[in-house]
Amino acid sequence: MTNLYKQPSSKLLERVLNRIHKEERILVLRRIIIFSFTLLASLIGAIPALQMLSNDSNKSGFVSFFSLMFSDFSSVVYHWQSFTMVLLESLPAISLALFLAVLLTFLQSIKSLTKNIKIISSIKHFKTAR
Repeated sequence: MTNLYKQPSSKLLERVLNRIHKEERILVLRRIIIFSFTLLASLIGAIPALQMLSNDSNKSGFVSFFSLMFSDFSSVVYHWQSFTMVLLESLPAISLALFLAVLLTFLQSIKSLTKNIKIISSIKHFKTAR
């Protein structure tokens, strides 16, 4: 009886593994590019978000009330419940939420970028060690 199955090439496994490693490198490089742009965008977006937070804090009087903690601490301690309510009411919540969202995006981008840079360096190390 004849063998109906062809034997694969001896270099097939090597070619398949090389292609898989190449695709992994491409995927990681794409992630690095995406997270680099996200990092840059969040840095650019942080400037107007911080300006908006600063302006809204000054307009609402939050800065004045907050500085009262340092100038007249005994009055703040005596009227702490009222003072806390005034601080919470004057807090610029939307500006603060926007700034924190930009900050979170920035930090997450740094985390993902460093993770992917470590992956690409280990892939290159694996390639050179082979």
